[in-house]
Amino acid sequence: MQVSDTLLAELDSLHPRQRAAVLHDGNVVLRAGPGSGKTRTLVARIAYVLQTQISPFRGVACITYTNPAAEEIRRRVHRSGVRAEGRITCSTVHAFCLNEILRAFGHLTGQPAPEAGHVLSKAAIEALLQRCFDQVGIGEVLAQHRVPQSTKIRRALACNEALDSFDPREVQAARLYDEQLILRGEIDFEAMVIRAVHLVREHAHVRDLLRARFPHLVVDEYQDLGGVLHELVLALRDLAGITVFAVGDTDQSVYGFTGADAKYLTELADREDFRDLELEVNYRSGQDIITAAEAALGFPRGRLACEGAPPGDVNLEQVEGGLQDHARVTCDLVEQAQSKGISPERIAILYPARGRLLDDVRRELTRRELDFRHEGDDKLPVGSLSRFVQRCAARAVTNYQIHAASGADRADMLRRAQAPSLASLARTLTTLRTEARLAPPSSRLFLPRALQQCLDPEELYPADAPALTWLEQLRAGLALDEVAAGHPDQDNTSSLDGLAGLCRSKGFVLQDLAHGEEVVGKVLLATYHAAKGREFDTVVLPGLLQGLIPRDVPSGKQWRKPTAAELEEQRRTFYVALTRAESTVNMIVGPGYETKNGYWMSFGPSDFVIEMVRRLPEEKT
Repeated sequence: MQVSDTLLAELDSLHPRQRAAVLHDGNVVLRAGPGSGKTRTLVARIAYVLQTQISPFRGVACITYTNPAAEEIRRRVHRSGVRAEGRITCSTVHAFCLNEILRAFGHLTGQPAPEAGHVLSKAAIEALLQRCFDQVGIGEVLAQHRVPQSTKIRRALACNEALDSFDPREVQAARLYDEQLILRGEIDFEAMVIRAVHLVREHAHVRDLLRARFPHLVVDEYQDLGGVLHELVLALRDLAGITVFAVGDTDQSVYGFTGADAKYLTELADREDFRDLELEVNYRSGQDIITAAEAALGFPRGRLACEGAPPGDVNLEQVEGGLQDHARVTCDLVEQAQSKGISPERIAILYPARGRLLDDVRRELTRRELDFRHEGDDKLPVGSLSRFVQRCAARAVTNYQIHAASGADRADMLRRAQAPSLASLARTLTTLRTEARLAPPSSRLFLPRALQQCLDPEELYPADAPALTWLEQLRAGLALDEVAAGHPDQDNTSSLDGLAGLCRSKGFVLQDLAHGEEVVGKVLLATYHAAKGREFDTVVLPGLLQGLIPRDVPSGKQWRKPTAAELEEQRRTFYVALTRAESTVNMIVGPGYETKNGYWMSFGPSDFVIEMVRRLPEEKT
């Protein structure tokens, strides 16, 4: 098939390594470091396959780690000029397993699709696990603290891995938990993947149908996904014959506590039927930032900045006191960046974990009246329906902010705004309605028009106006209560009422519902983990102190020193934080810190920083 001029121009503009990955006609593992143009390469691969490798009646499945990543990839593929409507399925692991395998083909194997309210909420998962703990005689163990460990055990069971490192009683409880899910006709997110693997392994006609629909599979952030997904990918590759394009970076593997392991990416790359390629150019950061980050990692990868890019600034700030001084210097640096014309949303303050450091930084930001957005504020209800409402709020808030601005400020906001489009929101709402088994609207334009009336009215809803009124209008205008009533996910059945309750009890304004989106005008305050996959002009890293990073690990009611594997994962999270910056990284160290109980810990700067400085060339220190 012929390549369009638009796609041909995109292929010509790619680096040779990127182009080789896109054009390879077989399986690929693409090792893509920070800022290496991973998403651009992935999108080009999908567009190329859709236009030249498969018929117009077949498509590509893309599995990502987060909903925002899935939406970004989908949006960019649709903008690439290829005919992608109805031919690309881009979703998280759980959504893919539920919608494209269990719901699509479960009825062919005697496995009914989950009905309304059958996908357990977080509270329901904890309650069932606690009941299993009670039955096996470990009722003193609190399930709310052991769900991640139970998930690891369930994955090991599904993959026939060794169980020696687990408490035998917790293994027994995990087995009982999965048995209870089946008996009760319920499912949780982990079971979605496990059951999908069994369905693909055991039923040849399911594999044939999947391959007919999706002859190509793209998996993003492979290092962050666990053994069960790896088994699913292998089944789709080896049993169904689907071509796999896997993208990942072992240096950014930071979710080991959930059971993720970078070894699966390495195993895939070592296979003879996969081509292993690496992207070496970092298009985001300056060379000095890249050099410092690799020194912190302890493994010089030799990655290079884009030709002609400024070197960037890596600054080490020394304070004499404790965490209040870290907070003061952090805010000084934020104000300096803004005085240079850097937009607030292009500035990030990243911290390793909750505690006294976060409290002091928030207090100082508030005292100075610096607008910031903390991702942990006022936890909103979870679930895809709540997430949809938050994205709608982000759209409404950004519209108001842009229209209220003028001149250069407005132009900059338009350039930086990351609020979702009406088209992407319409696609999400269509998916929610389908999952709730609601009849499709009489017209394809119904949902976009309804969204436009709610989010882009002639008289915009102010960002600081009461959120409850806006939420009630959204619920009525989009018939969201019908979606909630029919959706299989328990989190979705109660999320609208939960949001309304928060709006009443806390007096939320519209801005408060827009958490989790890139709303302009606010500095981001987030953990290292939460910043993964994002990029900023300026990054400030306070609290780089031994005891805070690296830190001890909770073990029951006690704390212990991290194992060698846990220590290296903490080092990688520090590397991830450093590599979020395009132009400037500010690291703050000092003699020690105060605990919440007022004890002084004089451990000095983080070992990670000390080791980084030692490894840097003399001209960089």
